[in-house]
Amino acid sequence: MVTLADCQRTQHAWFRALAEATGGRSFSTHRMDWVWLPGTRQMLCLFPTDITESGLAPALAEAERRGAESVGVWMNASVRAGILPQWRFERGWQPWWMTRALDVETVAAASESDDARINVSPAVENQVWFAAAHHGQEAVGSAYAYCPPEQGSKHLAGIFDLYVNAEHRRTGMGTAMVNKLSEAAFNAGAEHLLLHATPDGQRLFRNLGFELIGKGQTWWFHLPAQNLAQ
Repeated sequence: MVTLADCQRTQHAWFRALAEATGGRSFSTHRMDWVWLPGTRQMLCLFPTDITESGLAPALAEAERRGAESVGVWMNASVRAGILPQWRFERGWQPWWMTRALDVETVAAASESDDARINVSPAVENQVWFAAAHHGQEAVGSAYAYCPPEQGSKHLAGIFDLYVNAEHRRTGMGTAMVNKLSEAAFNAGAEHLLLHATPDGQRLFRNLGFELIGKGQTWWFHLPAQNLAQ
């Protein structure tokens, strides 16, 4: 059984791996765990159980020093926002955590409808896969699958950063990327797939057999434009 805690751990592990791969960093401030993602210029706090001034202040200073565009806090829905509104954080979108089991039948059924527009390649052997969607020679979508290297007896994989250009949505590209990434993760030993969806995107994933197991909450602080030149 996949739990919300599994989803949060996998999301946190993905952000740490992404930070390491893109020249970012991970650090902690008074029981608040952060990652700096230079590619998106985001400083993110992952699933704190307590939000304090001594945890926020140094991270915000680091975000300003690095020229971050935004600072986000990903939270379990049961954790209170506390002082976040006082620090000019605004309530953002809700991650809808969804999961589905992977087995021979589901993967075989998904792989029957092969889509030549989608190419999947390993980014890290048996751990990270990248899916690219193309329309002719144009890149129009992408997604990743990730198997955390340390997860005990559970064999989980997450789908992250799924995106399709607006003009190519509802053409089956999102479905095809999820199917191909599911097959790659299953072949590497994953038994369950998880992801976070938006309220709109969850309709696609329900059609692919994912079930909603819970919701989270994000909070965002946007830095002044004059700090972005650094």
